[in-house]
Amino acid sequence: MRLLLLSLGLAFLGVSAHPSPDTEQNPLVGSWRMVSYQRILDNGAPQNGLGEHPKGFVILTPEGRAVLLTTADGRKPATSDADRAELWKSMVAYTGKYRVEGGDFITSVDVSWNEEWNGTEQRRHFKIEDDKLILTTSPAPSPIYPGKTYYARVVFEREK
Repeated sequence: MRLLLLSLGLAFLGVSAHPSPDTEQNPLVGSWRMVSYQRILDNGAPQNGLGEHPKGFVILTPEGRAVLLTTADGRKPATSDADRAELWKSMVAYTGKYRVEGGDFITSVDVSWNEEWNGTEQRRHFKIEDDKLILTTSPAPSPIYPGKTYYARVVFEREK
């Protein structure tokens, strides 16, 4: 009886006890918390590009909007322009409409922490293993380390 009342109450509020059709059709939809961020510069050894305990989320909506914000661990408030420049180097943030093409999802960036990304498409190879979303970028010029090529491997965990 309690389960029936709970289900009726949730239905009245517009909440489903079952996954939405959007999530079933597109397993990327949802809120994902970052677990790790590895950067590989010039095909070298993987580095924890944002420290041992980076923070961040990627939110992928059923309407096709991606919002990503990641920051390094150990960030401190800035007290100078040099500090602010270092903070810029210790984050990634962008949003835009996304689409899925096979094992890739592509975001058409309309707002970014890096003005060079605005109006571009950011392609991420993805795979989902259990409750983990693993993203890998294509090799590209580093926006942080001039003259270097990098790619990143980022692991997110579905937020519960």
